[in-house]
Amino acid sequence: MNARKALLLVTVLVGIVAVGWTMLVPKSLSAAPGGILTGMVKSASGEKLSGATVSAKLDGSNVTTSVFTDEQGNYYFPAMDAGKYHVWAQVVTFQTGKADVELNATRHQDFTLSPLKDYARQLSSNELLASMPEATPDEKRLKHTFKNTCTSCHQPEYILQNRFDEDGWMAIMNLMMHISVTGPFVGLDAPGEPHIVYHQKELAAYLAKFRGPNDNVKFKLAPRPTGEVARAVITEYQVPVDPMQGYDTKYMTNDGSDWSLGTPSKSYGGHGIHDAQADLDGNIWYANNVASPDISYGRIDKNTGEVKYLKVPGRGGAAALGHGITRDAQGNLWANIGAGPEQGSMSGLARIEPSTQKIDVFRPTKGMEGVGGTIDVDGKGYIWAGSNTGAMRFDPKTQQWMAFKSVTQFDADGNPDTYGVAATRDGNGFWAEMNNDIVGRSDIETGKAGEIRLPRLKELMDLASAEERQMNQTSGATFNSASIDAEGPRRLGADKNGDVVWVCDSWGANLARIDTKTNKVTLVPLPSPYDHPYQAAVDSHHNVWLNMMNDDRVLRYNPTTAKWDSFPLPSRGTESRYISLLEKDGQLQVIVPYADARKVARLTIRTPEAMQALKSQAQQQQAAK
Repeated sequence: MNARKALLLVTVLVGIVAVGWTMLVPKSLSAAPGGILTGMVKSASGEKLSGATVSAKLDGSNVTTSVFTDEQGNYYFPAMDAGKYHVWAQVVTFQTGKADVELNATRHQDFTLSPLKDYARQLSSNELLASMPEATPDEKRLKHTFKNTCTSCHQPEYILQNRFDEDGWMAIMNLMMHISVTGPFVGLDAPGEPHIVYHQKELAAYLAKFRGPNDNVKFKLAPRPTGEVARAVITEYQVPVDPMQGYDTKYMTNDGSDWSLGTPSKSYGGHGIHDAQADLDGNIWYANNVASPDISYGRIDKNTGEVKYLKVPGRGGAAALGHGITRDAQGNLWANIGAGPEQGSMSGLARIEPSTQKIDVFRPTKGMEGVGGTIDVDGKGYIWAGSNTGAMRFDPKTQQWMAFKSVTQFDADGNPDTYGVAATRDGNGFWAEMNNDIVGRSDIETGKAGEIRLPRLKELMDLASAEERQMNQTSGATFNSASIDAEGPRRLGADKNGDVVWVCDSWGANLARIDTKTNKVTLVPLPSPYDHPYQAAVDSHHNVWLNMMNDDRVLRYNPTTAKWDSFPLPSRGTESRYISLLEKDGQLQVIVPYADARKVARLTIRTPEAMQALKSQAQQQQAAK
C-alpha cells in the first residue's frame, strides 16, 4: 500500500470513529471533558465481573451516567466534565462498591465487591417472578393470578423484597383490595377487588411459601449484559419532588440508585412523571399526572439537567394535568391537558413549541367527549388521542375534530374502556380496549370504527375450577386486575415505515402484531410469560422497543430475526409507563420516564468502533503519565 492510500485509509477510519464517538457520547456530560473514567470490577475471590453496572454522578448534579463492564470486567465512561464524582458499582449478590473520584484527566478506579448472604432486596422483579414456584398446575395458576392482580399499581419487587407469614400477606391484601390504582384508600365498606377477594387465602399461603419467615428459595438470577447491550450508556435525570407539596427534601431520599436499599416507595414524592419525549434538540419534556398547584409539564435541559416547570391553568387555579405526550414531524410536542378554568371545560390537547416554550390549548367541539391517555401523530400530520368510548382525531391546520366511537364501548362493569392509541402512516387510528381484549380501529374513508378481538389465553383458564371461571366471567377486568386468561392490550405503537401496529398485551405478556391492511393478528410471546409490557415504540429499522411496567428494563424486538434483547436500567422501582424514541443524525435515543423513582432516562448504544477508540484513548493517556 502506498503512502497516499495509507493516509486515506487512516483518515477514513479516524472519521468513522470520530463520528461514532460524537453521536454516542451523552452531550449533557461532554461539553467540557475533564477526562475518561475507567477501571475494573471484580469479586473478592478475584473473578472479573462482566455486565456489572457502574454509575457516576458529579457532586451537586442531578445527572447520573451508567455503563456496564465488558467481558474482562472493564468499564469505560464517555468523556465527562472535570470535578468530583460519586461512583458506585453494582452486581446482584454483591455489596455495592463505592468511591469518590476527582476527575481531571483519565482516571482508573477499580472495585472489589464482597458477596452478600441475603441479597433479596437487590433483585429485580424479573428475577423474583422467575423464582416464584410453578411446579404444579395450582402454583402456575396462582403465579399468573398474582401477576394479573397484584402487580399493576406497583412493581412486584416492591412487595416481594419483604417477608410475611400468611397472616401478614392476608393483612396486606385486606388493604390493597380497597386502594385504587392511583393510591387513594376507598374505605373498608367498599366492595373489595373481586379477584383478590376470591383468591386471598390461597394467595396468602402461596406467597408465604415463597416469601415467608421460613422460606428457603433459590433465586433465579437474570444474565448480566453482554455484547451490544453492555455497550449501552444510560443517563438518568433526577426530577425534584413537587416543591409545593411540602416535602423536606429536594429529591427522593431513596430513588432506587442503590439496590441494597431496596425498591423505593412512590409515596414520598416519587409519583407524577408519566410520559416523556425528547424534542429535536435533545431536551426532554414530561407530562405531570398528579395534582399540583404549578406543574402541568416539565422540561429537562439536556446539558445541565435543570428542570423547568410549565403550567396550564386548570380548575380552581391549580395546574391542569397532563398524561400523554408525543412529537410531530415539525418538532412540536403534543400532550393531553386536563379541564380548564371555564366551567364545564373538557380535557383537550396542548401544543408546545419547544424553542419558545409557548403552549396553545385546543379543546374538542361542544358535545364531543374530552381526550386523554396516549397521544400519537399519523403519517399525514393529524393528532390522535383517546376518548372515553373511542378515539379522536384533530387537524392542526383546520382545528377540526373527528370522533370515532368504539363498536364495544364499555367493559363488563359498564365502564368506558379506551386506553392507548396509535396512528398509522396512512392516516388511521388504532386504540386499545384493555378490559375487553379488543383493539379498535378507524376507517377514515367511511368515518366509522371497527374492532379486532384478541385471542384469550385458554390454556391458562383451563387450570381454573368451574367456580373460578364463573367468578372471572362475572367480575370482568379493570385497569389493575384481570383474570389469568386476559390479554389486556394497554398501549400500542405503529410502525411509521410499515403497515403494522404492535400492541402491548400487559396481562398476556405478548406483543400482538396487527397487519393494518388485513387486520390479521399474530401473537409474539415476550421472553417471560410474566413480563408486563406497557408501551411500544418502533424505530426506523422496524425494531420494537418496549418498557416493562413491572420490571426495571427495556426490551427490543427485531421482527426480522425474532430476537429479543433486554436492557437493564440502573435504578430499582422505575415502574415505567411509557417509552419514546428520538432518531437524529444517525443516532437513536431511547427515552424512559420513571413513574415511581422520579427520573427520566436516556439510553444510547455505543458502536464497537466508538468503544475501541475510547479504550485506546484511555490507554494512551494512562501510558503518558
